[in-house]
Amino acid sequence: MANLSFSQQKVGEGQIELIKAENLEVKNGLRYIKSGKNTPRVVFKRDSSYLYCDVAIQNPETKSVNAYGKVVIEEASGAVISADTLLYNNTTNVAEFRSNVVLVDSTTTLTTSQLFYDLNVSSGYYLVGGKVQDNGNVLTSKKGYYRSANQSIAFKGDVVLDDTQNARTLETDTLTYYTETKDAFFHAATKITSKEGVLNAGKGKYNTETTVTTFEENATADSEDYILKGQHMFSDRDSDQNIVKGDVELYSKKEFATAYGDQLIYKEQSGWSKIFGGDEKYALMKRPFGEEDTLFLAADTILTINDTINNIRQLHAYYGVKLLTGQMQGTCDSLVYDYNDSTITLFQDPIMWSAQNQIKAENIKAFLSNNNIDSLHLTSQSFIIQKDTLENYNQIKGRNMIAYFNKSDLSMLDVNGNCQTLYFMLEADTITVGMNKVDCGKMLMTFGDSSRLENISFNKSAEGKFIPMHELLEPDTRLKDFRLRFNERPEKAIIVSRKREVEVPGEEEEKNNEPQKAKPLKGDLNQEKNPNQNRVLKAVKPK
Repeated sequence: MANLSFSQQKVGEGQIELIKAENLEVKNGLRYIKSGKNTPRVVFKRDSSYLYCDVAIQNPETKSVNAYGKVVIEEASGAVISADTLLYNNTTNVAEFRSNVVLVDSTTTLTTSQLFYDLNVSSGYYLVGGKVQDNGNVLTSKKGYYRSANQSIAFKGDVVLDDTQNARTLETDTLTYYTETKDAFFHAATKITSKEGVLNAGKGKYNTETTVTTFEENATADSEDYILKGQHMFSDRDSDQNIVKGDVELYSKKEFATAYGDQLIYKEQSGWSKIFGGDEKYALMKRPFGEEDTLFLAADTILTINDTINNIRQLHAYYGVKLLTGQMQGTCDSLVYDYNDSTITLFQDPIMWSAQNQIKAENIKAFLSNNNIDSLHLTSQSFIIQKDTLENYNQIKGRNMIAYFNKSDLSMLDVNGNCQTLYFMLEADTITVGMNKVDCGKMLMTFGDSSRLENISFNKSAEGKFIPMHELLEPDTRLKDFRLRFNERPEKAIIVSRKREVEVPGEEEEKNNEPQKAKPLKGDLNQEKNPNQNRVLKAVKPK
């Protein structure tokens, strides 16, 4: 039968019908349908879908079709599928495409060697490896599941997403990609590689248009400058918004410093990061200090600034600051570590301890040399208490002081303005002979090993006296504002655990002497306080 047209043939809805063919021949109960010179393509139709091929074999009873030669199916949705061979089941309306399979839908092109496609719901899958191209994104996997209804493709097995526009490559085992929104959801261990570094996580989301990334489960970002870890990691490169939550750890490869906390906000382009503690934990920073020492810094909030444009390299800490090295320990409300001029400045009720020395002033600035504390500059109401071997408390008081150190030992003390000192005289470190008391305007003291006083000099207006032990009364052994606070000295085990602790009152703490909290240091911080806190911090017992 030649030059046949079947356009007038009417069949029931949901059944395939032959529209055009050049030749039709029946052999062994099957219909052999071919194209020809006058009708170059065999055409079938079912509902709103069309099938084109060169040769078809149809079962007259089931109406199922095997099609060969440049097979094409066009769907009403706009999807076009081509292959060398098609096995079509009319009962189920499911097609199996074989060899050189290409599915084109809107901006998406899928290629594979075998595709099973359900025309009822316009969805299909491949099991022998495939590739999807979508607006510059190339996705490959062992298995793939295409769903036209929600414009998604699910990938399984050795999944690779090559985002050529943003020069990023994503590797995972399971991924769902939405062609309309360009969102890629990954559901297994995943790695994203780019010029900025490598990101790893257990699951998350990546948008190939905005490059916004959300990582969950042990997320890690490894770049040239740092390694960042957390349970939840959000990054928006365009707006430079980056947030990390849960078991946060930030390691600086240049500074060899590590910061720990419960939440981190950072702006990579501006060069600052802000790490917070939780309700029961401090934020913590540790870094090498000196030859074989380590600096530990704990606070509610720690901010680092690395502004290369304005040459600002600083670390700010505030709320419940605790500072600890092998050489010296300290507490205050706010602190600034300036890397450019090698200084650490403590604000609001600062106090430091070195060996048996307690050092107090309204403001304390530590000057560093070779990453060790070389001297402390004490400004206003300076007060040093030194505990000797017989547990007497030597005291030096003045307006301003400069204390020089040799490692952890006090080597020299320069006191200027309203100087007062009480110094106990010992004999062979076994007997207290008496106490020297001096008032003057200026004083210079030098110390030997273990901060032992060796020499003291005063200005001409000095008034001093020696009081033997048998004449010494207890009130005379204390200068005004004397207050022992050795029990507040930070302990390494507690700082490293990051647990907040209960503050025990000093031995002679005055009532109503609570210092006011300092305000956070100014800057482009976006957030002025710890997001985990809506109230003033209260210490809790470590568990």
